Amino acid sequence: VYTSLGTMVGSLSGITSPTADAGSDDDVCETDSYTLSGSATDYSSVEWTTSGDGTFDNANILGATYSPGSGDLTAGTVTLTLTAYANGTCTDHATDDVVLTIVDAPTANAGSDATICETDSYTLSGSATNQTSVLWSTSGTGTFDDATLLNATYTPSTADITAGSVVLTLTANATAPCTDASDDMTLSFELAPTADAGSDATICETDVYTLSG
Repeated sequence: VYTSLGTMVGSLSGITSPTADAGSDDDVCETDSYTLSGSATDYSSVEWTTSGDGTFDNANILGATYSPGSGDLTAGTVTLTLTAYANGTCTDHATDDVVLTIVDAPTANAGSDATICETDSYTLSGSATNQTSVLWSTSGTGTFDDATLLNATYTPSTADITAGSVVLTLTANATAPCTDASDDMTLSFELAPTADAGSDATICETDVYTLSG
């Protein structure tokens, strides 16, 4: 015989396991920091860790900012891991990785300032690294034989010579997400000498002649 003395209703409240999404793999310029876009659900706390030697501004927020270290730059990539820890008494956790590829920043060196004669052209001695292309530009109105060459030749205009100098800028175009680099040099002009001996003349053999050069 089964006798019911009462009814007890029990409810079990399940605790959902956490999830973690570190975001998509991406590129970062070696000179920049990177703001992460992680997400997580059903977590009590989160933590970012790195396979390299960079630093987080706050490793316990989903949108942490990561600054690559010198070892990261040498390696060229770094793996960042987002861990989401469970709520309540659960001990499980979720992890996900994102790989940052570190892009080398360009450099540009336009060379030293120089002075030339107003009648001359000038062959530049620029240098650049980690660039996709280079381009020379001028603050004046002179011309380059080929502005896309590091050793382009610049021919000054009349306006350049009248101004006495011109600024020439070398721009090294970057690979995204880096930004372009540029550097300036000043080209100054010395006026060329002139000479005028005067007009032809005829004198008597017994005379002397005072020149009017």
